[in-house]
Amino acid sequence: MKSWAIMLVWCCLSVMGCDTDEAEFPELIAGNAQQLGTTSVVLEAEIKETGSVRPIRYGFLWSTSAGIQIFNAPNKLDLGETSEKRKYSVRIESLVSGTQYFVRAFAANQDYSKIYYSNEITFTTLN
Repeated sequence: MKSWAIMLVWCCLSVMGCDTDEAEFPELIAGNAQQLGTTSVVLEAEIKETGSVRPIRYGFLWSTSAGIQIFNAPNKLDLGETSEKRKYSVRIESLVSGTQYFVRAFAANQDYSKIYYSNEITFTTLN
């Protein structure tokens, strides 16, 4: 009986000591395009959770085609690495006026063998 009670206390302490609030994977949200111009835009995103991948590389992908991924995106901006949740934004220039673009934020481990994407947003540059 005594060993059963010790086992029960050990199990309770083990469960209480576990951190189950951490997300397994990075979670990203792309914001709406801001300060839209004829050849430029400000892109915004947020790393809501970093997950267990630390540090993560993060940035933006953009294209004139939907469904972009890091290995087929004609435009990639890697903003470096972070281990923290954060909001970030960047001004993209040299776009073509009157053109629809598709954008995704990304997060990846150091060698890009694990890649996570935000929702895809679209915007059209002004004429």
